[in-house]
Amino acid sequence: MLRFLDGGESHGKGLVAILEGIPSNCEINIEKINEELSRRQKGYGRGKRMAIESDKVEIWSGLRGNKTTGNPVTLVIYNKDYDNWKEFFKREPKEEEIIKNARPGHGDLVGFYKYRTGDIRDVIERTSARETAIRTAVGAFCKQVLNNFNIEIRSKVKSIGEVYDIDCDLYKEEVWEKVLKSQVSIFDKHCENRAKELIDRCKEEGNTIGGTIFVSIKGVPLGLGSYSQWDRKLDAIISKGIMSLQGIKSISFGRINDLSLLGKNFQDEIFYENGKIIRDTNNAGGIEAGVSNGENIEFTALMKPIPSIKGGIRSVDLVNKFNVESRYERSDVCAVVPAAVVIENICAFEILKEFLQKFGGDELEEIKSNLYRFLSTLY
Repeated sequence: MLRFLDGGESHGKGLVAILEGIPSNCEINIEKINEELSRRQKGYGRGKRMAIESDKVEIWSGLRGNKTTGNPVTLVIYNKDYDNWKEFFKREPKEEEIIKNARPGHGDLVGFYKYRTGDIRDVIERTSARETAIRTAVGAFCKQVLNNFNIEIRSKVKSIGEVYDIDCDLYKEEVWEKVLKSQVSIFDKHCENRAKELIDRCKEEGNTIGGTIFVSIKGVPLGLGSYSQWDRKLDAIISKGIMSLQGIKSISFGRINDLSLLGKNFQDEIFYENGKIIRDTNNAGGIEAGVSNGENIEFTALMKPIPSIKGGIRSVDLVNKFNVESRYERSDVCAVVPAAVVIENICAFEILKEFLQKFGGDELEEIKSNLYRFLSTLY
């Protein structure tokens, strides 16, 4: 079974993950992982932390040369900002350093009362989105394994605030190139400019802004997931991964928001042509009854505005129990663009996990053989 655990803190020495269950003989290019990490650090509206870090992954185990061995994979990313904090974490906090003022919408309040260390700083160190760097590295590793089976994952920003991009096919290369070049991962240039203006205005006002992210996963074969138990449904599995990402508040599969929700309009009709069962639409987003149906898996995720607001909102001093204005922790104005990259890589892990469960084996060619045998039985 594919699984991983990650550890590390925002200003600690680094981030680490152990990824277990990767089959042997898969070629891995570490620079491609670093390219994903670089994508995660970009985007209009990022904060000053990105000027400090330049994330690169080290792989300590699980590879020989550039091929997987079947052993657990250990990935490490060092935090450059640790040099500015290492003396701070070697000692107990001074009274004036203890953070007592919670940011509404963040993990500050719940973490303060759940773990009771007496300092919100301890909460911040793990709830920070810095953790997404190592999750991106794990997913980027999984992406390369999925490439062996022609499974590809692409995303774009669907909206920032009230600015909505036009619909487009991410698998047209000219479209994908424009999205990759855009500072806000938006296809339409006019929408891109409006989104950047909106982010600029929020920055001037000491505010933050959220948005939505569209994701499409191409090449997933029919049969991943199961309706036999509630926790094996593919859309539920993907949803759990996406909802675990900091700031994500909802996920919607398919085209539900674009339809009248009348049965004749919504259902993806099927018909037989040239030896295949095909469809004209994909309103279900590639999943029926919790099982992939062979169409692109598509969903939209909503990211709330970041709760570290420079302009301040009402809050409480949790130690002294009086009303205050919320404190500001160095943060982004808008993190929708990097969230899209992280979501791609979360999907890579979840899809690979289900793929290996369906077509499992310990070695690449064995898995390919299992896949091709299954595909030959369809239709």
